[in-house]
Amino acid sequence: MNIVYSSTTLLNVRPLTVVNGNACYEIEIRDKECPFKHKFVCTLQSTNFIGMIHAGNLHIFNLMQDGVFPFFFRSYIDAYREHLIKILNLSGVRRNKALREFNTNNPHDLAIITPNSPPSDQFLDLTVAKGIIHALNIELQPTCPGFYLHIDYLTSFPMESTVSMYSQLWLNYFMRPPLLLCLMHGNECVSSITMKVRESEISIDSRTNDRYEGRKFNTLLRAVAIMISKSLSKRAEELTSDAINKISARLMITLFNATRLDKTAYEYKTLDELNKMIDDDFSERGGTETRVELNEENIARATSVFHDTLKRIKCHPLQGGMKRTRKQRKQKKQMKTKRTRKLH
Repeated sequence: MNIVYSSTTLLNVRPLTVVNGNACYEIEIRDKECPFKHKFVCTLQSTNFIGMIHAGNLHIFNLMQDGVFPFFFRSYIDAYREHLIKILNLSGVRRNKALREFNTNNPHDLAIITPNSPPSDQFLDLTVAKGIIHALNIELQPTCPGFYLHIDYLTSFPMESTVSMYSQLWLNYFMRPPLLLCLMHGNECVSSITMKVRESEISIDSRTNDRYEGRKFNTLLRAVAIMISKSLSKRAEELTSDAINKISARLMITLFNATRLDKTAYEYKTLDELNKMIDDDFSERGGTETRVELNEENIARATSVFHDTLKRIKCHPLQGGMKRTRKQRKQKKQMKTKRTRKLH
C-alpha cells in the first residue's frame, strides 16, 4: 500500500452541507465491482485533510486548498507512514479504535476515513412526500408561525443546520444518510423522526430537543409520518416504532391504533390497564415494539390526530432563554426477544 497525494477531482470529493457543526461530503466510488457509486461522510468542520483507500492505496485530499500539501505536512506523513499502513492493515474494532485515536491526536486536522463501506446511494424520490408536507405547512403556519415541517436526507439539509435526531452521527465513517422528518424553527430541527423505509415496512425513531419537550411536537410528527408513508413506499404495509419510553408506547396505542408486532391488539378498558400492559412489556423485554397498519382507516386517524394536535400544540418562543432540563437520556435497553428483520 502506498500513500498518494491526490486532487479532489480524482473521486469528485464534493462538500454538501454543514450539520451540527460537522461538514458532510459526497465521494464517488470509482470501482467497477462496487454497485454503489456515491458514498457520504461527515467530518469535523475543522478537518483540513482526509485520507481514504482507493485502488489499494491511501489517497490524501486537501479539502480547503485542492492539491496543496505543504512540506511540513508531507514530512509528518512520511514520519508516520509505517504506523498508518499498520493501522489500515488491522480489521474490525481494532482498526476503528486505532483510526479514532489517530484522527483525534494528529496535529494537522487530518481524518482517515474508515474503510468500512455500507451501501449509500439508495435514495427515495421525495417529490410526492414534499408536496404533502408543503400542504401541511400551510395549515401549520397560522398556529405555529416560524415553524415548518421538512423532510429530506441529512446530507441535503440547509447549510449550518442543527438537528436533534435519534441516532448518533458518527464522524469519519462512510454512512447511509438518514431520512429525517423534522419540525424546523429557522435552521434548527427541534424535533425529528428518523424514517427507515424497507420493502413493506417503515420504521421510525424520534428525538425532540430537550428545550422543546412537552409541546406536542412528537405527536404531530408521528401523525405526519403515517400520513406520508404511502408516498414513500406504495408497498409499505405497516409502520413500526420501537418505543424507548412508556409515553411513546402509550401514544402510539391510544392515538394511532397501534398493535403489537404479532398484530394482536391491546385489549384494555382503562388507561391503568394499558399502563400495566406497557409496564409488563418493559419489565420483560426492556421496551415494546408497536405497529400501525397502513390502511385507509389508520391514515385517516393520523390525519385527524394532526388537525387535533394543531389545536393543542405549543409554539410560543422559549422564555428568557431558559432551558428545560431533565435527567440524562438513558441508552435504550436491549430487548430480551428481538425479531429478525429481513434485509432488502
